[in-house]
Amino acid sequence: MGKRKYEKEPADSAKRNKLQEDNNEISENVSETDQPQNVENIVSKTKSVLKNASFDIKHFRKELAAKQGQTMVLTQFLQVCLNPDNEVDYMLEYLKVGGNSHEILRQITQDNKKNLTLATPAFHLFHLIIVKVQSSLPHMISITEEACRYFLNTFIPTVEIMISENSGPRHRKIILNLLTSMVTLNSDLGVEVLNQVPLTPKHLQYIVEKPNYKEKDNVRTAFVHFMTSFLVDGHLPLIKALLEKQGLLPLIIPGLVQDEPEAVFMFLNILKKNVIDNNLISKTLKLKTFSHQVLHNMFKVFMWKGPPEMNVDLRNESRPEIMALLSDIMLTLFTSHRLGIYFVDKALGTSDLNKNQNLYKALLSLKRPWENEHQCNLILQVIYKCPDLHRAIINIVEQSFQPLHSPIWEKATEFVIKLLDKMRPEDMIRKFSNLSSIQVTNFIRFVTLPVPLLKHIQANIGKDQTVSLYCVKVLAKMLQTLKRYMQILESEGCNENVTEVNNKLDNFLPKHLPPPNAIVALIQDVIKGDDKTETGQDYRLPKLDATQSLLSLLDLLLLYNYTHPAYFESLEGNIDMKKILDFSMTLTDGQIPLLKFKIVSLWLMLDNTIMSLKNPMFKDLFQILLEVYTSENDNTWFEAKDTLVIFFKSTGIFEADEDEIQLMLYTLRHAKIDPVSLVGDTVEYALANSKELAEYVRNQIINFEVSDESSSDNLDKLFNDLMSNRCTGDSVFLESKIPSSFIVGCMQFILNQREKKKHLKNFLSLYVVNLLHYNYSPELTEVLIGDCKLDARSYVVDWASKPVAVPENFGNDIVLKNLSNSLLSTEIEQLQDIFPFLEATSDENDFVMDLAYKISGSKTVDSAELFVWAKYLMFSVIRLANMNQLTELHMQKVTMYFECIIALGRKCHMIHVCRNIILNVLKNSHFLKIYTPLDMNKSASHIVATKFILNIITKHADIVDFTNHRHFVLKSYQQKNYSEIMKAFVKINKRKNINSEHTVNVLRIVGLSSEDDILVLNQIFDTKIESCIKDDKEPSLVLELLRLLIEKYSKTITSDLPQELLKKSMSLYNELLTNKEVVPNLTSLEMAFIQYFENKPHQALHISKDDFKCFFLANTIRKTTSQLASILLRNNVKFCHIFKEEICRPEILGQRELTLPLGVVIIEHGNYLRENKVFLPIVYNEYKSNILKFLEKPHKAGQIYISCWKFIRKLIIECMDIEDCKKLFAKSHKFEVSESSHVQLLQAVFLKMCVLGEGLKNEHLILYFMNLLQITTIAIKENKEDKLIEDIIAHIYKIAQICKHVVGFNLEQKEEFAKFTESSVWQNFCKVVLKDSLKVRTMEHKNSTGPKLLCLLSTLVKLFYPDDSEDIVTLFDMVTSHSEFLNVMLSYHSPDVKSRLLEFLFVLISKNKSVMKAQQIPVYLSAYHATRNPSDRMITRILHFYESNGQPVNEYKPYVWGDSAANYYSVRKNRTSSLWGHPTPNQVMNLFERDLIEMTVRHFPVNQKVDYDYELSCNLDLTTGDGLVKIILDSIEESRKHDAITDTEGIIQGLELKVKHGNAMEELKDVDLQGLSHLDTDEAIYEPLFLFPLLSHLLAPGSVASCFKMLRTGLLSIPVMALSSHCPRMRASAFHVLHRFCLLLETETRHKSDKLLLTDFITTLRQSLPTAIEMPNGEALRNPRLPAVGALYLAKALMVSTSPSDPLYKPVNNFLIAKQFVDLTVVPDFLSLFHDSDVEFAERRLWILDIIRDGTKTMTDVNVIFKTMCLKMIMDYHSTVISDRKTKEKIIVALNSIITIPRAFEILVEGYGFLAWLHGVVRHVGKDDKNIVRKMFVLLRNMIVSMDLNLFGKHYAKLNLNSGKYVDVFADIKFKSDIEYEILNIAYNLLPHTQDLEIEDVTSYIEIYRLITKRSLKFMTKKQMLNIISKCSNHLKNCESVRIITQSVVANNAVMLNSKNIDESDSNDAFIRELRTLAHTYLV
Repeated sequence: MGKRKYEKEPADSAKRNKLQEDNNEISENVSETDQPQNVENIVSKTKSVLKNASFDIKHFRKELAAKQGQTMVLTQFLQVCLNPDNEVDYMLEYLKVGGNSHEILRQITQDNKKNLTLATPAFHLFHLIIVKVQSSLPHMISITEEACRYFLNTFIPTVEIMISENSGPRHRKIILNLLTSMVTLNSDLGVEVLNQVPLTPKHLQYIVEKPNYKEKDNVRTAFVHFMTSFLVDGHLPLIKALLEKQGLLPLIIPGLVQDEPEAVFMFLNILKKNVIDNNLISKTLKLKTFSHQVLHNMFKVFMWKGPPEMNVDLRNESRPEIMALLSDIMLTLFTSHRLGIYFVDKALGTSDLNKNQNLYKALLSLKRPWENEHQCNLILQVIYKCPDLHRAIINIVEQSFQPLHSPIWEKATEFVIKLLDKMRPEDMIRKFSNLSSIQVTNFIRFVTLPVPLLKHIQANIGKDQTVSLYCVKVLAKMLQTLKRYMQILESEGCNENVTEVNNKLDNFLPKHLPPPNAIVALIQDVIKGDDKTETGQDYRLPKLDATQSLLSLLDLLLLYNYTHPAYFESLEGNIDMKKILDFSMTLTDGQIPLLKFKIVSLWLMLDNTIMSLKNPMFKDLFQILLEVYTSENDNTWFEAKDTLVIFFKSTGIFEADEDEIQLMLYTLRHAKIDPVSLVGDTVEYALANSKELAEYVRNQIINFEVSDESSSDNLDKLFNDLMSNRCTGDSVFLESKIPSSFIVGCMQFILNQREKKKHLKNFLSLYVVNLLHYNYSPELTEVLIGDCKLDARSYVVDWASKPVAVPENFGNDIVLKNLSNSLLSTEIEQLQDIFPFLEATSDENDFVMDLAYKISGSKTVDSAELFVWAKYLMFSVIRLANMNQLTELHMQKVTMYFECIIALGRKCHMIHVCRNIILNVLKNSHFLKIYTPLDMNKSASHIVATKFILNIITKHADIVDFTNHRHFVLKSYQQKNYSEIMKAFVKINKRKNINSEHTVNVLRIVGLSSEDDILVLNQIFDTKIESCIKDDKEPSLVLELLRLLIEKYSKTITSDLPQELLKKSMSLYNELLTNKEVVPNLTSLEMAFIQYFENKPHQALHISKDDFKCFFLANTIRKTTSQLASILLRNNVKFCHIFKEEICRPEILGQRELTLPLGVVIIEHGNYLRENKVFLPIVYNEYKSNILKFLEKPHKAGQIYISCWKFIRKLIIECMDIEDCKKLFAKSHKFEVSESSHVQLLQAVFLKMCVLGEGLKNEHLILYFMNLLQITTIAIKENKEDKLIEDIIAHIYKIAQICKHVVGFNLEQKEEFAKFTESSVWQNFCKVVLKDSLKVRTMEHKNSTGPKLLCLLSTLVKLFYPDDSEDIVTLFDMVTSHSEFLNVMLSYHSPDVKSRLLEFLFVLISKNKSVMKAQQIPVYLSAYHATRNPSDRMITRILHFYESNGQPVNEYKPYVWGDSAANYYSVRKNRTSSLWGHPTPNQVMNLFERDLIEMTVRHFPVNQKVDYDYELSCNLDLTTGDGLVKIILDSIEESRKHDAITDTEGIIQGLELKVKHGNAMEELKDVDLQGLSHLDTDEAIYEPLFLFPLLSHLLAPGSVASCFKMLRTGLLSIPVMALSSHCPRMRASAFHVLHRFCLLLETETRHKSDKLLLTDFITTLRQSLPTAIEMPNGEALRNPRLPAVGALYLAKALMVSTSPSDPLYKPVNNFLIAKQFVDLTVVPDFLSLFHDSDVEFAERRLWILDIIRDGTKTMTDVNVIFKTMCLKMIMDYHSTVISDRKTKEKIIVALNSIITIPRAFEILVEGYGFLAWLHGVVRHVGKDDKNIVRKMFVLLRNMIVSMDLNLFGKHYAKLNLNSGKYVDVFADIKFKSDIEYEILNIAYNLLPHTQDLEIEDVTSYIEIYRLITKRSLKFMTKKQMLNIISKCSNHLKNCESVRIITQSVVANNAVMLNSKNIDESDSNDAFIRELRTLAHTYLV
């Protein structure tokens, strides 16, 4: 003990209490352990220490050094450190004098690790040291981290005791605090804590289950801090490691309900910031973390109470903040596709696929969430954003929706109403874009009328009046929502959806809704006051008053009438409306006016004659409507609007003019009327005198001129048409409406009733003002108002001469006045200033007019207002244009306001209003009058107004198309276009110089009718040639018209330009082209022709040879001229002969602008060119000098040579002398540019040299590489497009492969290449490649060239460098010292770059072994993930190479990999000596991922050999590897498309194919192609070559590895599965691992039940080996091989044998126990599992089918299946009625695995009637069996592939690998047309099932036809092909590309498929491409 200096005892009692508490804690610590200690001695000595105020640190350290296990010393030091009265920081002093953690931890020896009395103070001090080091001594962090690692490696057993049930709360707090401080010290330590400390729910149950909330710093608080420490720093690897610990983080959530508010808020805030909102954490990991149980517990936190003793005020103050944060978290989890765990369901829950089962289950686990306000609001927001979860909420509601007197049901009804209010149809309708009509109907029906609720409502209507009224209230809300859906669908013109909804409701409503008679009976009971109430219940629902009850009942009947009128007809005569109205008169409380209105509305529905003057109650009923509509109290006026419209229509007061009805409705809402009954009097007067008033109006207007275009002959016809409100489609007049007689009646009424004039003054003035805006004529309006003195008269009169604003005292509509004032001002206002109800917003869903505005929540947008505002804008445009005062500023304002009005209508789903507004614009004689198609510089205002009309047509094309289809609104404008154009032709010579820009714009938008097109074209052709050209030689109006019409027909698909007119057009063009006097600019006309023939290539067949010859007679050749000639030549092979004849003329031969482009096209006609090559030498000799110049100096080449490189390349290949080729590569060129065309030509020259092979030297090859690498360097430095760089790389790489097969090159003489490797070109290339390929790219710009550059660099290094070259060291240093080297090696985001980088490193170390260093091994291990992906396999090869060459790789055993290796070996920083040198075996096992283990077992590569010499794909693109099977299939498909070429180019192609396929053909010699599955091996599995040596080391004798951990992780199943490997060495490795496992198992003393299970399993396995497959030479006895299907059964059985919750646990264990050995020549236990009768029979059947699916890998496994006879069983079972959908899918998938083996497919077809069985399967496929159909597509595709491979295998013996003629040999394969035809038949029978599939699935269906040979495809009839196109394109009904493809098949013309109108650039490009290929294959 050290020396103490005693001082006076402190007098403060509080301090004494504190010391006493510390003393008590120590006593508690001692008493809670099982260790025998001298408790009294420790306590007494501790008390003496506490009396001292100082502590001798030096003496303390001496005592620690003298002896270990000094509990007393540690306890005393702990107390002085914890004493708050000490002025000295003893812990800081201790650390400053050299103390450290090691001294403290050294006190605990190996023998007393379980002595908690010693461990507790030591760990507490260790915790304090870590905290002090973090805060004050940063230089000690490194040594403290090492101490932490030492602790984790040494004291885990102690930690396990301290968190177990044998410890006390103090122990748990101390260890949790210590672990917390470790995690906060270093995030990497946190990962190690998770990997080593036993933190599982089982171990932590005593921490979690017994929280002591009365204690301030309790264990629960320490646990919360511990969990939070993993998240607080946001360290991504640490957070991922925490989340991957299943069930760890969720442990904290249940206890949050009673935690302190600060702790809850802290945890939730950190959880949201670093987990929920962290987009770097994958959704898969979040799904695993937030299971439905965890989400359920998080919902419970909404019931947060805090600690029991918490102050109520503090609880209430903290609750809102916690609830808001929790709601935000839950909302993100449930609704965010990017950050949460929600998967977007475009089907909105209407499909069979439930994409969000986790969320669905979480919601189902809730119990009445609406009773908690915060939960209720969250649920409403979740369902609003994710409607597919709606069904789950309805299931919850159903449990509480029992109609009776209870608060539970009352709250349930309130929630249902809230839910319906939240899911507004206006918002939901936007999500319907991807739904079919059936899906739309199902969604609407379930959302609005859920059957689970309706059945309760229907069953309880009429039993209890109060309950019935509550049911009616809910039902009325449901039908209101349904009505709104139907209204929106009708307004948007969704006829198909509307029809489907109505059909659904016709059957649904009568079945599930209460009959109308029951509702009528309720009405009568309410009127009588007869309350049928059930007695005997304590709780009573609040009784609804009579007014509210009648409102709901009447509303329900009105909704019945709307949703199902036939259902409503039974009411007629059964309800006394007069009685109900009389009863309403007696009511005094509630919304009486609204009730009366509802009564009138219903009455009007039942009897429309009540609204006639003959009815004595007419005025009273109308006044009821007016009172509600003019009410300002609430929004009930909106409900009266539709009824008023019906009233005005039925009375005929406005002569069925809906527009004037809108004016009336608008005036009623915005005028001051007091009393409103005066309007009723006026209406009554107008109706009573309707005939006289109509006659008066007619007499007043008969002499009034209606339109300037009218004549005396047709005025009567026009007037009659207008009076009958019709405008026929063939009339030259548009609608020019005459106002009704209502306004005249009003004028007469106030003249007769002068005392009422002042009360109606405001109403009439506003009506007259808008009537002026309605008829556009001040004169006519003045005639209608007569002599009546109104305030509006001055406004009307002023507009006759000048524009004026709407007076302020006219109505209360601010928007109309703002519009009026704005148009007359010179400033541009903001939209908010004009429309005050618009508010700024940032939510894009609320945007109006694509601007950041939304509609204020208090504003109800009225259609009448929108109509009146739009009418005013139209009126202003017309009047200002007629006054010639309309300016661009006016037009800018009008356009902006008009667009805003239309946007408001669209936003509020008033599309019918928008259509009506635009119809009023276009179907308007006033607009037609000012519409001007020709700009004669006479009226600028009319031009501006015309632009306004064009803007409307352009921006609202959907509405214009709709109205034009119904009302032909554009026809009159097209007629005016035609008439004005024809007038212009009269004096065309004088007008040929007029500006045609405006006319062009008009015709592009409005155009002409088809009939007028022909007339105008004929007029053009009759025009003299001089009128076609302006004086400045530019095209005149005539040529512009011709161009526009040609462009018009080029864009249309349904019609073509008539042949005669096309010929005349070409004749006119040729005449202009060959005109000797004038050379006009025909560029625009030629562009139109180019567009026409590109879009309609078949029309080129109608061009005559004489027309084509004119191109060779042209005065000047423009770029467009040659383009047009090229297109005609491309699409009409007959013109090739003309080209051949003309090219021989010297004057044509020298015109390179024409000759070379046409030569490019000639190449495309390969058959013609092969027979007519005579002109090629002529052309080559003409351009030889220019070609050579282009090759040597590309920067000086003309553009024509660059664009026509394909033709020049052909000339070089066929005509260039070999000496000229050699001269080009006789020296090194200094090229200044990098052009793709130049590279192509250089490549052609060198390939020709290689083919001819005369006098080739290595020097030629060296110079080729120097030239091409120089170009590559330039391209990389200049950041050229990736396509160019990739092409150059491909060319160089191709030559690097070909040169090995060329006789003249001696690649073994490496010294000759020294000149090249020492050159600056090569060195610069290496630097640029390494810099570019390893640099970090952004997400937008991916590194697509990096992998290819590295691959090329590796190839060239192998080619040029000798072994042990010193330059290799330099290159290696350049790579490893690159700043991004480690980032690429350790990155997950650039696997291709990483793979090629590793390949390059291996090339370097294999060339010069001296670069290998032991320090590099940790880097490889850190970059390693132990899988079979290319990069990992390269690392495996590198590590094997290191070990084979003496590097100490074994020092790093066991090999930790990935991020853990980076942490252990400190790859990113300098590594110091570590206390934890090697991880324990169990820690290594923790690195394995369960999912990857399961994938490895399922997809074990049985054909893989123990061969470490892995090489990356020879294909430069790793994403499309060129495996053996793919090469064969590609060759077969290529042979079907192309014929053999015998010229020089054909020889070059043969050489390329020989190089490309040579290695594959050699590889084929050792492969049984017909007996192996052709499916690709999964790369996402563990690498057996690494795994088995690792397991062997972990299981070595004396190892501390846990056999049971290996069992539970599934690792033991991998060597069991490996026993099916075809490689003896691989099986030997597996047997070796199993042997070591057995030896280690014998030493295990724990888990006796598991040990017994494993012992029995190994015994069974040993005894089953004799049934293994027999092999020659007795190898089966030494190294038996199991069938993969049997091995998989054993492996998967082992995985489920320790999982009691697994459905297979019982049968598998019973099988293993019952069987002493397993017969592996059959599928184990197939019969009992497939025909199981247990409750879990379905899971067991699916499991054994999965065994067949995953275990069928070779013919060996197929033979096992055949022997078991299970194939016939599953095929027969598929067709039975007891076979469910999942089983059918599994059977199809299992069969698919079998037929992927070519020989097995042949056996199935020939011996099992497989094709006939498939026909039966297809016939019985149901409508909803979408997944089965998808699986069938895959099956058919694999059948075709297996057939091709099988036939190829049989013909393989005929292949001559040295001939190079691979294409011809492949073409000689005879395919079995009968099998192909059967497959074709099956595919065609699946066609009807494609209509409901996604577009991706349909694309895969079409791909099946592409795999069929052309000969078999020709068996299909044209009708069948058209049916395929039609059914498959059901999703793209209006797609132009599909129409063209259809037309090509109908016309049997493949040329049409070349049309550019076939767009493959949109989202459906893959589908269109496949469909186009199918049609082309069928037609050609």
